[in-house]
Amino acid sequence: MIGQAAVVADRTLFHVDMDAFFASVEIRDDPSLRGKPVLVGGVARRGVVAAASYEARKFGCHSAQPMAIALRMCPHAVVLPGRYEAYTTASDLVFEVFDRFSPTVEGLSIDEAFLDMTGTERLLGSPREAAEKIRAAVRETTGGLTCSVGISAVKFLAKIASGRNKPDGLTEVAVGGELAFLRPLAIEELWGVGPKTAERLRAHGITTIGDLEVLPRATLEHWFGQSGGHLHELSHGLDRREVVPSRGRKQISHEDTYAVDVVGEAAIRRKLLSQATRVADRLVAKAVVARCVQLKIRDSGFRTETRQCTLTTATDEAQALYHAVCGLLDGVELGGRGFRLTGVGASDLVPRAVAGAQLELALSEPRPVPGRLQGVLSAVRSRYGHHALFPAEAGAEVRAGSAGGLSDTRDED
Repeated sequence: MIGQAAVVADRTLFHVDMDAFFASVEIRDDPSLRGKPVLVGGVARRGVVAAASYEARKFGCHSAQPMAIALRMCPHAVVLPGRYEAYTTASDLVFEVFDRFSPTVEGLSIDEAFLDMTGTERLLGSPREAAEKIRAAVRETTGGLTCSVGISAVKFLAKIASGRNKPDGLTEVAVGGELAFLRPLAIEELWGVGPKTAERLRAHGITTIGDLEVLPRATLEHWFGQSGGHLHELSHGLDRREVVPSRGRKQISHEDTYAVDVVGEAAIRRKLLSQATRVADRLVAKAVVARCVQLKIRDSGFRTETRQCTLTTATDEAQALYHAVCGLLDGVELGGRGFRLTGVGASDLVPRAVAGAQLELALSEPRPVPGRLQGVLSAVRSRYGHHALFPAEAGAEVRAGSAGGLSDTRDED
Protein backbone atom coordinates (compact mmCIF):
# COMPACT_ATOMS: atom_id res chain seq x y z
CA MET A 1 0.00 0.00 0.00
CA ILE A 2 3.00 2.36 0.32
CA GLY A 3 3.23 2.87 -3.45
CA GLN A 4 -0.54 3.17 -3.71
CA ALA A 5 -0.67 5.89 -1.05
CA ALA A 6 2.01 7.85 -2.89
CA VAL A 7 -0.06 7.72 -6.06
CA VAL A 8 -3.56 8.53 -4.83
CA ALA A 9 -3.49 9.80 -1.23
CA ASP A 10 -3.99 13.38 -2.37
CA ARG A 11 -7.00 12.57 -4.59
CA THR A 12 -10.68 12.80 -3.72
CA LEU A 13 -12.88 11.02 -6.26
CA PHE A 14 -16.66 10.62 -6.19
CA HIS A 15 -18.81 8.17 -8.08
CA VAL A 16 -22.39 9.43 -8.14
CA ASP A 17 -25.09 6.99 -9.25
CA MET A 18 -28.78 7.83 -9.55
CA ASP A 19 -31.12 5.41 -7.78
CA ALA A 20 -33.31 3.25 -10.08
CA PHE A 21 -33.24 6.23 -12.42
CA PHE A 22 -35.91 5.48 -15.04
CA ALA A 23 -38.32 4.06 -12.46
CA SER A 24 -37.66 6.97 -10.11
CA VAL A 25 -38.49 9.50 -12.84
CA GLU A 26 -41.78 7.69 -13.47
CA ILE A 27 -42.64 7.72 -9.75
CA ARG A 28 -41.71 11.38 -9.43
CA ASP A 29 -43.98 12.27 -12.35
CA ASP A 30 -46.85 10.09 -11.05
CA PRO A 31 -46.86 10.12 -7.23
CA SER A 32 -49.65 7.47 -7.20
CA LEU A 33 -46.89 4.96 -8.07
CA ARG A 34 -45.00 5.63 -4.85
CA GLY A 35 -44.58 2.48 -2.79
CA LYS A 36 -45.58 0.21 -5.67
CA PRO A 37 -43.30 -2.15 -7.62
CA VAL A 38 -42.61 -0.41 -10.93
CA LEU A 39 -40.97 -1.91 -14.03
CA VAL A 40 -39.93 0.23 -17.00
CA GLY A 41 -39.47 -1.56 -20.31
CA GLY A 42 -41.12 -3.52 -23.08
CA VAL A 43 -44.23 -5.56 -22.37
CA ALA A 44 -44.22 -7.70 -25.53
CA ARG A 45 -43.02 -11.30 -25.63
CA ARG A 46 -39.40 -10.17 -25.99
CA GLY A 47 -39.74 -7.20 -23.66
CA VAL A 48 -36.80 -6.41 -21.39
CA VAL A 49 -36.71 -4.58 -18.06
CA ALA A 50 -34.89 -1.28 -18.46
CA ALA A 51 -35.31 -0.31 -14.79
CA ALA A 52 -36.92 -1.71 -11.66
CA SER A 53 -37.96 0.29 -8.61
CA TYR A 54 -36.60 -0.84 -5.28
CA GLU A 55 -40.03 -2.19 -4.38
CA ALA A 56 -39.82 -4.44 -7.46
CA ARG A 57 -36.24 -5.46 -6.67
CA LYS A 58 -37.42 -7.04 -3.42
CA PHE A 59 -39.09 -9.69 -5.59
CA GLY A 60 -35.92 -10.37 -7.60
CA CYS A 61 -36.62 -8.03 -10.52
CA HIS A 62 -33.71 -6.19 -12.09
CA SER A 63 -32.63 -4.37 -15.25
CA ALA A 64 -31.76 -6.38 -18.39
CA GLN A 65 -34.10 -9.14 -17.20
CA PRO A 66 -36.74 -10.51 -19.60
CA MET A 67 -40.02 -8.84 -18.67
CA ALA A 68 -41.82 -12.20 -18.68
CA ILE A 69 -39.55 -13.47 -15.91
CA ALA A 70 -39.88 -10.24 -13.91
CA LEU A 71 -43.67 -10.49 -14.06
CA ARG A 72 -43.56 -14.09 -12.89
CA MET A 73 -41.61 -12.91 -9.87
CA CYS A 74 -43.79 -9.88 -9.29
CA PRO A 75 -47.13 -10.30 -11.12
CA HIS A 76 -48.66 -7.21 -9.49
CA ALA A 77 -45.90 -4.88 -10.77
CA VAL A 78 -46.86 -1.74 -12.68
CA VAL A 79 -45.26 -1.94 -16.13
CA LEU A 80 -44.56 1.29 -17.98
CA PRO A 81 -43.02 1.93 -21.42
CA GLY A 82 -39.82 3.93 -21.47
CA ARG A 83 -40.03 7.73 -21.86
CA TYR A 84 -36.48 8.54 -22.88
CA GLU A 85 -37.08 12.22 -23.48
CA ALA A 86 -38.13 12.53 -19.83
CA TYR A 87 -35.05 10.63 -18.68
CA THR A 88 -32.74 12.72 -20.85
CA THR A 89 -34.25 15.92 -19.46
CA ALA A 90 -33.75 14.69 -15.91
CA SER A 91 -30.20 13.60 -16.74
CA ASP A 92 -29.37 17.06 -18.07
CA LEU A 93 -30.46 18.54 -14.71
CA VAL A 94 -28.34 16.04 -12.81
CA PHE A 95 -25.23 16.79 -14.85
CA GLU A 96 -25.80 20.52 -14.42
CA VAL A 97 -25.53 19.90 -10.67
CA PHE A 98 -22.32 17.90 -11.14
CA ASP A 99 -20.82 20.72 -13.17
CA ARG A 100 -21.56 23.18 -10.36
CA PHE A 101 -19.49 21.15 -7.90
CA SER A 102 -16.53 20.04 -10.02
CA PRO A 103 -14.89 21.13 -13.28
CA THR A 104 -13.83 17.51 -13.88
CA VAL A 105 -16.86 15.31 -14.53
CA GLU A 106 -16.65 12.00 -16.40
CA GLY A 107 -20.08 10.77 -17.42
CA LEU A 108 -20.35 6.99 -17.64
CA SER A 109 -23.98 6.84 -18.71
CA ILE A 110 -27.19 8.82 -18.54
CA ASP A 111 -27.39 8.39 -14.75
CA GLU A 112 -23.86 8.06 -13.30
CA ALA A 113 -20.57 9.93 -13.32
CA PHE A 114 -17.17 10.26 -11.70
CA LEU A 115 -16.31 13.64 -10.19
CA ASP A 116 -12.78 14.70 -9.24
CA MET A 117 -13.31 16.65 -6.02
CA THR A 118 -9.61 17.08 -5.23
CA GLY A 119 -8.89 20.49 -3.72
CA THR A 120 -12.50 21.46 -3.03
CA GLU A 121 -12.27 21.10 0.77
CA ARG A 122 -11.80 24.81 1.45
CA LEU A 123 -14.89 25.66 -0.57
CA LEU A 124 -17.17 22.69 0.13
CA GLY A 125 -15.89 21.19 3.37
CA SER A 126 -14.85 17.59 3.93
CA PRO A 127 -15.57 14.98 1.25
CA ARG A 128 -18.60 13.74 3.19
CA GLU A 129 -19.92 17.28 3.54
CA ALA A 130 -19.43 17.89 -0.18
CA ALA A 131 -21.20 14.63 -1.02
CA GLU A 132 -24.17 15.58 1.16
CA LYS A 133 -24.38 18.92 -0.62
CA ILE A 134 -24.37 17.19 -4.03
CA ARG A 135 -27.11 14.79 -2.94
CA ALA A 136 -29.23 17.65 -1.63
CA ALA A 137 -28.70 19.69 -4.80
CA VAL A 138 -29.68 16.73 -7.03
CA ARG A 139 -32.83 16.15 -4.98
CA GLU A 140 -33.82 19.82 -5.10
CA THR A 141 -32.96 20.41 -8.77
CA THR A 142 -34.71 17.30 -10.08
CA GLY A 143 -37.83 17.48 -7.96
CA GLY A 144 -37.02 14.69 -5.55
CA LEU A 145 -34.75 12.21 -7.39
CA THR A 146 -32.10 10.63 -5.18
CA CYS A 147 -28.55 9.49 -5.81
CA SER A 148 -25.93 7.45 -3.99
CA VAL A 149 -22.31 8.57 -3.66
CA GLY A 150 -19.10 6.60 -3.24
CA ILE A 151 -15.95 8.41 -2.07
CA SER A 152 -12.39 7.15 -2.44
CA ALA A 153 -8.95 8.14 -3.63
CA VAL A 154 -9.17 5.11 -5.96
CA LYS A 155 -11.45 5.31 -8.98
CA PHE A 156 -12.90 1.81 -9.09
CA LEU A 157 -13.37 1.79 -5.32
CA ALA A 158 -15.51 4.92 -5.52
CA LYS A 159 -17.76 3.09 -7.98
CA ILE A 160 -18.06 0.02 -5.76
CA ALA A 161 -18.73 2.23 -2.73
CA SER A 162 -21.62 4.05 -4.39
CA GLY A 163 -23.52 0.77 -4.54
CA ARG A 164 -22.97 -0.20 -0.90
CA ASN A 165 -25.86 1.71 0.72
CA LYS A 166 -28.42 2.21 -2.02
CA PRO A 167 -30.80 3.89 -2.32
CA ASP A 168 -29.95 7.45 -1.22
CA GLY A 169 -26.69 6.33 0.38
CA LEU A 170 -23.20 7.62 1.06
CA THR A 171 -20.12 5.43 1.54
CA GLU A 172 -16.55 6.65 2.05
CA VAL A 173 -13.44 4.48 1.71
CA ALA A 174 -10.77 6.30 3.67
CA VAL A 175 -7.17 6.40 2.45
CA GLY A 176 -5.40 3.46 4.07
CA GLY A 177 -8.62 1.50 4.41
CA GLU A 178 -8.84 0.29 0.79
CA LEU A 179 -7.78 -3.30 1.42
CA ALA A 180 -9.96 -3.71 4.51
CA PHE A 181 -12.90 -2.55 2.39
CA LEU A 182 -12.05 -4.86 -0.52
CA ARG A 183 -11.12 -8.13 1.15
CA PRO A 184 -14.58 -9.38 2.18
CA LEU A 185 -16.23 -8.52 -1.15
CA ALA A 186 -17.17 -11.20 -3.69
CA ILE A 187 -14.81 -11.46 -6.65
CA GLU A 188 -17.61 -10.39 -9.00
CA GLU A 189 -17.32 -6.88 -7.54
CA LEU A 190 -14.04 -6.27 -9.39
CA TRP A 191 -14.18 -4.60 -12.77
CA GLY A 192 -13.38 -7.16 -15.43
CA VAL A 193 -14.62 -10.18 -13.48
CA GLY A 194 -17.60 -11.46 -15.45
CA PRO A 195 -19.42 -14.77 -15.05
CA LYS A 196 -16.81 -16.82 -16.93
CA THR A 197 -13.85 -15.33 -15.07
CA ALA A 198 -15.67 -15.73 -11.76
CA GLU A 199 -16.42 -19.37 -12.58
CA ARG A 200 -12.76 -20.08 -13.29
CA LEU A 201 -11.65 -18.35 -10.09
CA ARG A 202 -14.23 -20.17 -7.98
CA ALA A 203 -13.01 -23.45 -9.44
CA HIS A 204 -9.69 -22.64 -7.75
CA GLY A 205 -11.44 -21.88 -4.46
CA ILE A 206 -11.23 -18.10 -4.88
CA THR A 207 -14.51 -16.52 -3.79
CA THR A 208 -13.54 -13.14 -2.31
CA ILE A 209 -11.23 -10.31 -3.33
CA GLY A 210 -9.18 -11.18 -0.25
CA ASP A 211 -8.60 -14.65 -1.69
CA LEU A 212 -7.51 -13.06 -4.97
CA GLU A 213 -5.16 -10.63 -3.23
CA VAL A 214 -2.86 -13.35 -1.89
CA LEU A 215 -2.29 -14.97 -5.29
CA PRO A 216 1.02 -14.18 -7.03
CA ARG A 217 0.72 -11.89 -10.04
CA ALA A 218 2.45 -14.53 -12.18
CA THR A 219 -0.26 -17.07 -11.35
CA LEU A 220 -3.05 -14.75 -12.46
CA GLU A 221 -1.19 -13.82 -15.63
CA HIS A 222 -0.71 -17.51 -16.38
CA TRP A 223 -4.45 -18.09 -16.01
CA PHE A 224 -5.76 -14.95 -17.71
CA GLY A 225 -2.91 -13.37 -19.65
CA GLN A 226 -2.59 -9.58 -19.50
CA SER A 227 -5.95 -9.20 -17.77
CA GLY A 228 -4.56 -11.29 -14.90
CA GLY A 229 -2.13 -8.50 -14.10
CA HIS A 230 -5.02 -6.06 -14.10
CA LEU A 231 -6.94 -8.24 -11.63
CA HIS A 232 -3.85 -8.44 -9.41
CA GLU A 233 -3.61 -4.64 -9.24
CA LEU A 234 -7.30 -4.15 -8.53
CA SER A 235 -7.24 -6.76 -5.76
CA HIS A 236 -4.51 -4.67 -4.12
CA GLY A 237 -6.52 -1.46 -4.45
CA LEU A 238 -4.37 -0.13 -7.28
CA ASP A 239 -6.09 2.03 -9.91
CA ARG A 240 -4.05 4.89 -11.31
CA ARG A 241 -6.65 6.11 -13.78
CA GLU A 242 -7.68 9.74 -13.62
CA VAL A 243 -11.17 11.15 -13.99
CA VAL A 244 -11.35 12.13 -17.66
CA PRO A 245 -13.74 15.03 -18.20
CA SER A 246 -16.53 14.51 -20.71
CA ARG A 247 -16.67 17.21 -23.34
CA GLY A 248 -20.20 17.25 -24.67
CA ARG A 249 -22.07 14.07 -25.55
CA LYS A 250 -20.02 10.90 -25.86
CA GLN A 251 -22.55 9.02 -27.95
CA ILE A 252 -25.96 9.25 -29.55
CA SER A 253 -27.54 5.88 -30.22
CA HIS A 254 -30.78 4.08 -31.01
CA GLU A 255 -31.49 0.44 -30.20
CA ASP A 256 -34.56 -1.76 -30.68
CA THR A 257 -35.34 -5.03 -28.93
CA TYR A 258 -37.77 -6.98 -31.11
CA ALA A 259 -40.81 -9.07 -30.20
CA VAL A 260 -39.97 -11.43 -33.08
CA ASP A 261 -36.42 -12.27 -34.18
CA VAL A 262 -35.14 -10.43 -37.24
CA VAL A 263 -33.74 -12.91 -39.76
CA GLY A 264 -31.76 -12.25 -42.94
CA GLU A 265 -29.51 -9.45 -44.13
CA ALA A 266 -32.23 -7.52 -45.96
CA ALA A 267 -34.47 -7.37 -42.88
CA ILE A 268 -31.58 -6.32 -40.64
CA ARG A 269 -30.55 -3.59 -43.08
CA ARG A 270 -34.10 -2.16 -42.96
CA LYS A 271 -33.86 -1.95 -39.19
CA LEU A 272 -30.45 -0.30 -39.37
CA LEU A 273 -31.70 2.30 -41.85
CA SER A 274 -34.51 3.24 -39.47
CA GLN A 275 -32.06 3.49 -36.58
CA ALA A 276 -29.49 5.47 -38.55
CA THR A 277 -32.26 7.92 -39.48
CA ARG A 278 -33.21 8.41 -35.84
CA VAL A 279 -29.58 8.91 -34.82
CA ALA A 280 -29.09 11.43 -37.63
CA ASP A 281 -32.13 13.39 -36.44
CA ARG A 282 -30.63 13.57 -32.93
CA LEU A 283 -27.25 14.68 -34.30
CA VAL A 284 -28.96 17.49 -36.19
CA ALA A 285 -30.97 18.49 -33.12
CA LYS A 286 -27.75 18.68 -31.06
CA ALA A 287 -25.85 20.51 -33.84
CA VAL A 288 -23.05 17.93 -33.79
CA VAL A 289 -21.49 15.55 -36.29
CA ALA A 290 -19.94 12.14 -35.65
CA ARG A 291 -16.54 10.79 -36.58
CA CYS A 292 -17.24 7.25 -35.43
CA VAL A 293 -20.12 4.81 -36.07
CA GLN A 294 -21.01 1.72 -34.01
CA LEU A 295 -23.10 -1.38 -34.73
CA LYS A 296 -24.61 -3.43 -31.91
CA ILE A 297 -26.41 -6.69 -32.61
CA ARG A 298 -27.67 -9.45 -30.29
CA ASP A 299 -28.92 -12.85 -31.41
CA SER A 300 -31.62 -15.07 -29.95
CA GLY A 301 -29.03 -16.80 -27.79
CA PHE A 302 -28.15 -13.44 -26.17
CA ARG A 303 -24.75 -13.33 -27.88
CA THR A 304 -23.96 -9.65 -28.35
CA GLU A 305 -21.50 -8.35 -30.94
CA THR A 306 -20.30 -4.79 -31.45
CA ARG A 307 -18.32 -3.25 -34.30
CA GLN A 308 -17.16 0.30 -34.92
CA CYS A 309 -15.34 2.30 -37.55
CA THR A 310 -13.91 5.78 -37.97
CA LEU A 311 -15.28 7.88 -40.82
CA THR A 312 -13.07 9.82 -43.19
CA THR A 313 -15.37 12.83 -42.78
CA ALA A 314 -17.51 13.62 -39.73
CA THR A 315 -21.21 13.53 -40.61
CA ASP A 316 -24.78 13.89 -39.40
CA GLU A 317 -26.27 12.36 -42.56
CA ALA A 318 -28.43 9.26 -42.18
CA GLN A 319 -27.24 7.69 -45.43
CA ALA A 320 -23.59 8.06 -44.47
CA LEU A 321 -24.25 6.49 -41.08
CA TYR A 322 -26.29 3.73 -42.70
CA HIS A 323 -23.64 2.81 -45.29
CA ALA A 324 -20.96 2.76 -42.58
CA VAL A 325 -22.98 0.50 -40.29
CA CYS A 326 -23.83 -1.82 -43.20
CA GLY A 327 -20.11 -2.15 -43.83
CA LEU A 328 -19.75 -3.22 -40.20
CA LEU A 329 -22.61 -5.68 -40.65
CA ASP A 330 -20.59 -7.41 -43.37
CA GLY A 331 -18.25 -8.60 -40.62
CA VAL A 332 -21.02 -10.38 -38.69
CA GLU A 333 -21.91 -14.00 -39.45
CA LEU A 334 -25.67 -13.87 -40.11
CA GLY A 335 -26.33 -17.38 -41.43
CA GLY A 336 -28.68 -19.48 -39.34
CA ARG A 337 -29.12 -16.78 -36.71
CA GLY A 338 -32.11 -14.72 -35.62
CA PHE A 339 -31.53 -11.38 -33.93
CA ARG A 340 -33.49 -9.91 -31.03
CA LEU A 341 -31.69 -6.53 -30.92
CA THR A 342 -29.99 -4.16 -33.32
CA GLY A 343 -28.55 -0.74 -32.65
CA VAL A 344 -26.73 2.12 -34.33
CA GLY A 345 -24.51 4.56 -32.44
CA ALA A 346 -22.57 7.68 -33.36
CA SER A 347 -19.64 8.89 -31.26
CA ASP A 348 -16.53 11.10 -31.28
CA LEU A 349 -18.90 14.03 -31.63
CA VAL A 350 -17.85 17.57 -32.53
CA PRO A 351 -19.89 20.74 -33.10
CA ARG A 352 -21.10 20.96 -36.68
CA ALA A 353 -19.75 24.52 -37.00
CA VAL A 354 -16.24 23.39 -36.04
CA ALA A 355 -16.31 20.41 -38.41
CA GLY A 356 -17.64 22.59 -41.24
CA ALA A 357 -14.86 25.11 -40.78
CA GLN A 358 -12.22 22.36 -40.74
CA LEU A 359 -13.62 20.86 -43.95
CA GLU A 360 -13.73 24.23 -45.66
CA LEU A 361 -10.07 24.85 -44.83
CA ALA A 362 -9.14 21.41 -46.16
CA LEU A 363 -10.86 21.88 -49.53
CA SER A 364 -9.18 23.74 -52.33
CA GLU A 365 -12.47 25.04 -53.71
CA PRO A 366 -15.92 25.72 -52.24
CA ARG A 367 -18.24 22.73 -51.86
CA PRO A 368 -21.86 22.37 -50.80
CA VAL A 369 -22.32 22.48 -47.02
CA PRO A 370 -22.44 18.87 -45.71
CA GLY A 371 -25.66 17.89 -43.97
CA ARG A 372 -27.86 20.58 -45.54
CA LEU A 373 -30.38 18.05 -46.91
CA GLN A 374 -30.26 16.07 -43.69
CA GLY A 375 -31.02 19.25 -41.76
CA VAL A 376 -34.15 19.84 -43.84
CA LEU A 377 -35.36 16.24 -43.46
CA SER A 378 -34.72 16.25 -39.72
CA ALA A 379 -36.46 19.59 -39.27
CA VAL A 380 -39.56 18.28 -41.06
CA ARG A 381 -39.67 15.19 -38.85
CA SER A 382 -39.13 17.29 -35.75
CA ARG A 383 -42.14 19.41 -36.62
CA TYR A 384 -44.53 16.84 -38.11
CA GLY A 385 -43.46 13.63 -36.37
CA HIS A 386 -41.03 10.82 -37.16
CA HIS A 387 -43.23 9.42 -39.95
CA ALA A 388 -42.71 12.53 -42.09
CA LEU A 389 -40.27 11.93 -44.97
CA PHE A 390 -39.21 8.66 -43.33
CA PRO A 391 -37.14 6.49 -45.72
CA ALA A 392 -39.56 4.24 -47.60
CA GLU A 393 -36.96 1.49 -47.95
CA ALA A 394 -36.84 1.20 -44.14
CA GLY A 395 -40.26 -0.45 -44.29
CA ALA A 396 -43.55 0.58 -42.73
CA GLU A 397 -43.18 -1.83 -39.85
CA VAL A 398 -40.26 0.09 -38.33
CA ARG A 399 -42.13 3.29 -37.57
CA ALA A 400 -42.01 4.72 -34.06
CA GLY A 401 -43.24 2.37 -31.36
CA SER A 402 -43.30 -0.69 -33.59
CA ALA A 403 -40.38 -2.56 -32.08
CA GLY A 404 -42.73 -4.72 -30.06
CA GLY A 405 -40.14 -4.88 -27.30
CA LEU A 406 -38.09 -1.94 -26.13
CA SER A 407 -37.09 1.05 -28.23
CA ASP A 408 -34.28 3.16 -26.80
CA THR A 409 -32.87 6.42 -28.16
CA ARG A 410 -30.09 7.80 -25.99
CA ASP A 411 -27.78 10.78 -25.73
CA GLU A 412 -25.08 9.37 -23.44
CA ASP A 413 -22.72 11.53 -21.44
